[in-house]
Amino acid sequence: MTDAQLIVTHFCIPEPVTKVAALGEGFINDTFLVETAGTQRYILQRKNKTIFSNVPGMMDNIARITEHIRSKGQETLQLVATEDGKWFYTDNDGEYWACCVFIENSVSYECADTPGLIRSGGMGVGQFQSLLADFEGTLEETLPGFHNIRYRFEQFAEAVKNDAAGRLGGCSGADREEFEESETESGKGSPEEPGVRELRQLVDEIWRRKPVMMDFYRLIENGDIPKRISHNDTKLSNFLFRKDGSVLCAIDLDTVMQSSVLYDYGDAIRSYSNTCPEDEKDPGKVRMDPERFTAFTEGYLSEARFLNETEKDRLVFSALYITYEQYLRFLMDYINGDTYYKIRYPTHNLVRARAQLALLKSMEAHYNLMQQTVKTILINF
Repeated sequence: MTDAQLIVTHFCIPEPVTKVAALGEGFINDTFLVETAGTQRYILQRKNKTIFSNVPGMMDNIARITEHIRSKGQETLQLVATEDGKWFYTDNDGEYWACCVFIENSVSYECADTPGLIRSGGMGVGQFQSLLADFEGTLEETLPGFHNIRYRFEQFAEAVKNDAAGRLGGCSGADREEFEESETESGKGSPEEPGVRELRQLVDEIWRRKPVMMDFYRLIENGDIPKRISHNDTKLSNFLFRKDGSVLCAIDLDTVMQSSVLYDYGDAIRSYSNTCPEDEKDPGKVRMDPERFTAFTEGYLSEARFLNETEKDRLVFSALYITYEQYLRFLMDYINGDTYYKIRYPTHNLVRARAQLALLKSMEAHYNLMQQTVKTILINF
């Protein structure tokens, strides 16, 4: 009997379990499909306690929000309790496990390649947020500092200062002024350090956008952009659809917490509107597709009727903000020596950073068009 086969016996599954098999290759959790002697199947997951430092709090979040959604007669994730009534089981190694009912007669997609599916993806994000817009109470912050750009700047400055992997050629500038001074003193573009000049230019792209990113974040800090319940991982595969193409429900709720819902929208636009993979090696191919942007935004705003005026005004900028943050994180990980993201080759994080910067610049070039698109959609609604 495998570990997973033994673990599943601690959950209240009424039918005899006949098979437990690995499902997919998750980046964070280990997932298994549980088959039984009956017709109902289940999902078993080993939660990553390194990423999620408070798994009991996270599971309590999931239980509370799914109960709230279910109270409105909507389909949602159904957790399975353990024999002692908990939403998680802790094994002898201190690993956390959770179980839920497999949602049958549903369809999932890895990518959106038609306007209709993109629009449905937008509806899925908006619907999830709308169902929880009246949720009362406080959720556990499962990922402290997530999307906190003030914190990211501190991390980035430290990474540049330390230059742990030696990829900046000894630059120690922790902010733009110090960085530019170091650039001058070291002999900008000197041939003895291939790639250093480009890398320093990429760092400067971070510093010169810092003021506008901080302006946006302050709106969240001071409450002009309120904290609501957000999913925080709005890729298409985290939403299930009915066979007729309509939205069924959101899944993978580990990251649900109180933050700005604009983070969900911005990250979705970063993903849905990109014409290339996240690690496209030719930045010249990367661009934001206005038609994809329009399709997703139409779907999203058809459901997200709860937004205040500040949120509506900053909707487009949230896409720039999240894309910029992801650019910063890829670049920072490369400078640090690739300690966070999994890589397939030595410059993988640098390639990702270049692609995110190209996407950000494309969004900046289309910013006025995107703003006008949002205004037009809102008028039509």
